[in-house]
Order: sequence, then structure tokens, then C-alpha cells
Amino acid sequence: MFVDKTEEILIKTRRNIFGQNIGSNASIFSGSGLDFKELREYSVGDDVRKINWKATAKAQQPYLNLFNEERELNILIAFMVSGSIYFGSRRFKQELMGEILALLSYSTLNNDDRLSTLLFSDREEFLMPPTKKMGSLNITLEKALGIDPLNKSADYGSFVTYVNERIKRRSLIFIIGDFYGDIDLSLLNKHEVYAVMVRDRFEEDPKLFGEMELIDPVSMDEEEVVINSSVLTRYSDEIKKSDESLYAHFSKNRIRYTKIYTDEEPFRKLSILAGRP
Repeated sequence: MFVDKTEEILIKTRRNIFGQNIGSNASIFSGSGLDFKELREYSVGDDVRKINWKATAKAQQPYLNLFNEERELNILIAFMVSGSIYFGSRRFKQELMGEILALLSYSTLNNDDRLSTLLFSDREEFLMPPTKKMGSLNITLEKALGIDPLNKSADYGSFVTYVNERIKRRSLIFIIGDFYGDIDLSLLNKHEVYAVMVRDRFEEDPKLFGEMELIDPVSMDEEEVVINSSVLTRYSDEIKKSDESLYAHFSKNRIRYTKIYTDEEPFRKLSILAGRP
């Protein structure tokens, strides 16, 4: 598919020096990957999110939780394979997803953390076991750009089951996909989950009119349809409704998320998602 883009994306990734921007454990993990150490009295300027309210109420003065930072993070990057990612008006979603995978992987490996990479449709397509070797990035990126997603469907329910059966230690999980269909990530609540939605503006607001022959990239079924303004309005409304429901699900389950379009550069949005302004 896009294997010839591998070296170009790797060069671009290194140029961004992404690891130096979100490459510290504290900023990536937003404090939730820390082990409790002791209590101390609150001082002006301390992070109020670390106040121990139970100890504060008992002592009648504010106390703060102190933590020992984990020296190493376990990070899983999941690349969700579906026929729908083989689409793009500016560039294909699959290519952008590959660049996002490269940025996150480079950051992880540059920080000397343990990285696992998973390509998943309704089953495991490829798995790179936990590693700290930078050479693994070349392998996984080639797999992500080279896989044929047509006639495949991203099953998020099967993905959740897969992760819970195989990953026992609390991990940081980045899920990269276009997030269409029924999605429930609530059972991943023992992990720190980040959702990276990849979309094309045309698929959210298409400019098509008249008789069309459309191909479903997941089922590969063909259908002749007549598209008019009424059809487009209903379609756009359904997309917005689905996304609003998805955002509510993310918020309820404390899943941080971002949406990146194919006409955007992902570096900035990923930095914000990972905790850097």
C-alpha cells in the first residue's frame, strides 16, 4: 500500500524530535503512573490535584500526597485496521495513521520505555512484543503502511477483550483509528487510554450530487445511489450524532482524545494530547 512512504515518515519523525517534547514519564502519564510515598503539608504553589482530602479533613489542614515516579512505562500503540482507512482527499488515513504511530513510537523508544505495537482488525494482524529497540519502529511502520485494509473491519470490542487477556500490567494505551461503529472502551479502565481519531474532512462533509456507484471498503459491496442535499444533510447529522456520543463515552471513562484530519500535521495535536501545551 504505502510502504514507499516509510523512510520519508521516519525522517520527518526524527526531525520533529518528538521524544524531547513528550518524552518524560511525568508529562506523558499525567501523574497517574506514580507510586504513593508519603504525606506532607500543603505549600502555596503545590499541585492541588495531589491533595489528600481524607488526611486534610482529619488534620484540619491541607496535606499532599507525595509519589515515587515509575522508572519505566509500558506503552501499547494500537493501529486499528479497517477498510475505511483506505480513503483520503488530501492523503490516505492509513498513511496519516502510520505517521502518528511513528511519532508515538519514537517518543516511547527515545525515552527508554517498553513499547508494544499492535495492528488489529477483528483479530490480531501483527504484534511487536515489548521492546526498547529503535529498529522495531522500522518493522512496525512498514507493517502498518503495507497492510491491505480493504475487506477488513475494526472490531473495538474484540480489541478490548484481546488487551485484557494479554496485558496484565497497567499500561499506557494509544488507540489510532477512525473510530466508526459501536465503540465501548470502558473495560480498559485499569489502563491509561488515549484515543487518536483520524478522519478526512470530505467523509464528514462530502460534496457529492447525482447518481453514484459506491463501494463499501469494509464489506466490498457495491451499491448505486442517488445523492441529493437531503441525503447529505442526514448523513452529516448522523456523523455528528455518532461523534458526540463517542466524546461523551470518552469523557465518562476518562479517556483523553484528539481528532486529526488528513490535511493536518499530527505533531502539535499529539503533544497536546500527551500533556504538553
